[in-house]
Formats: sequence, structure tokens, C-alpha cells
Amino acid sequence: MKKRLVYLLSCLVLMAGLVSCSDDDSDDNALPLSVSIVNGDKQDVVLGKSLTLEAKVENGENARYEWTLNGEKISTELTYIFAPEKTGAYEVKFAAYTDKDEASASVMVNVYVAYSAVKSMDDIQFWTGEGECRSALAVQWISGDDWESPVQDNVHLLSWGYRWKASDESTGHQMILAIAKADPRFFVLVGPGFSGVDSPSIRGFGYDANGDGRFSIKNGTTSVTYNASDFVDGVIVLSGDDSGDGYVSTDSGDYWEGGWYEGYCSYYLGEDGKNVPESFDYSPYMANLRQLTPNSWDAWTYSSINSGGVNTYPFAEWMVSAIANPN
Repeated sequence: MKKRLVYLLSCLVLMAGLVSCSDDDSDDNALPLSVSIVNGDKQDVVLGKSLTLEAKVENGENARYEWTLNGEKISTELTYIFAPEKTGAYEVKFAAYTDKDEASASVMVNVYVAYSAVKSMDDIQFWTGEGECRSALAVQWISGDDWESPVQDNVHLLSWGYRWKASDESTGHQMILAIAKADPRFFVLVGPGFSGVDSPSIRGFGYDANGDGRFSIKNGTTSVTYNASDFVDGVIVLSGDDSGDGYVSTDSGDYWEGGWYEGYCSYYLGEDGKNVPESFDYSPYMANLRQLTPNSWDAWTYSSINSGGVNTYPFAEWMVSAIANPN
């Protein structure tokens, strides 16, 4: 009897060991947790648009999820919508965790500026204002030294849309101020006109073209510097002896033009209509005296003051839209 009892106990111990080994083998044979990001580890998105990033998880029952952007936690869902506000390269990482395993994948997202061609008002992406009437503002910057016959790559003729009520009798100057207030990338210098402070003149236009959120101009003679935070609703009103001459952008990736005596922002009007005018004529009005009309086109460019009196006209055929605000 005693021998039989010992035998039974031995069998039980052996069976328990076999079950334990079986459990260990089950853990060893479990499929590992794995993750991936749809569309690969390098993706692009245009500044002003959004990019939907979707993660795939295998063997991740009851797993916890985490997205990080440049190391900062941003989401705990399987899908993340990336809406950048600046250009540059961003590392977006997805990770999944279980009690026994973890896995991750990352994607480098390149955010770049792409300007869309404008052939009509319907092509303009940035709009502000309210009302039944529409007008367009275009500002032209030229890079390089050839201002009279530049190549297309050196012409940056950006456009914005402005809605207004007919009863408001809006002016070209009011349109500029409204757009400067609405677009954080657009900056304006204003000074007194020929009749003093009651007839304001445009002394300069700037644009944060690389979208990095930083903008500043510096005067090469006086060393006066204006940063983005110095512009109130996108505008600085000059005072004293500051004419607006001598300022340059401190960032080669941004646009700037301005002045009063050495060169000036010249004002042009195009024929009213839905489509971009084929050409623009020099405006007989200061912007504050120019009454907007439905489907009107206003354009500004920079002209140097020289003995030949040569102006730089807007290159209407190369007009593009200013970047819309992020979705």
C-alpha cells in the first residue's frame, strides 16, 4: 500500500512538471508583438495641409498605444492626424505595449511649402473678411539682382482673398490691414503719406516664407530690429525719422521689400473680373483712397527710385496663392 502511494505521488509530480514545461513552451512559441506605420517610414506633407498617420498592430491583444512627436506624447489612438504649423523634418513615433512585450515604429515627416498657381479668385486659398463682395490682394517679392526681367523662380507674387460688404465701402488700405491681422505670416510697415498721418502709406511688406514661425527685419544703418512680436495685428506704424528705408530680412528664407526714398512699394490695379488680369496698371490713388469694387484686383511690388524712372510691374502670369492656415 505504501509503495502504491509513493508511486501515485511520483506520477502527480511528473505530470505537474510536464504541464509546467508545456506552459513555458506556450510562452516561448507566442508570436511577438509587432507594429508598423502605413505608407512607410518617410512621408511628405505640404504646409497648410494635414497628414493622417495610421498604425498597424499584430499580436497586440489588449495592447496600449502611444504616439510621440519629436519625443512628446501626442495621442493614444491607432490613428493620428498631423497638422504642422511650420516647415521642417519631424519624427513621429508609434509604440504599442503589453504586459510582456513592446514594439515601436517611426516615420520622418517632411513639411514643405508648395504654392498653388492662381488663375482666378477661386484658386486663392487664404480668405478673410465677411460679406457678399470679393477682392484680391497680391504682393510681389523678387529675389536676385534682376528686377526688370527676372526668371520665374525669382518671382514670388502671392495672393490673398478678402470678403467685404458693399455697404462698408472698403478701401485697398483696409483690405491690407485685414489680411495682415488674419495671416500670421504676413507683415506690413505703415508710415505717413504725402499729406501726413491722415493719409497712410505702405512702407514695406514681409512674409514668413519658410513657415518657421519666426520673422524679423533689421535696419542696416540704424541697427533697429523689429521681430514678429513687434507687429501689432501684423502691422507696425513708423514714427519719427524712420522712413522704412534700409531694412532687410534677417532670415534668407523669408521675403521682405520696403522703403520710401531709396525704393518704394508701388501700387497697381487690375481689371475687375473673376480671372487674374492679364496686366496691371499703376494706381492713381493711395491705398486709403482706393474704393474696392466687386471682383477687384490690387497688386503691390517694389520699385527702385532711379533716374530712368523704371518700375517693376507685377508678373500676373506667375501669381500663386498665399499659404492657407492649417486645417
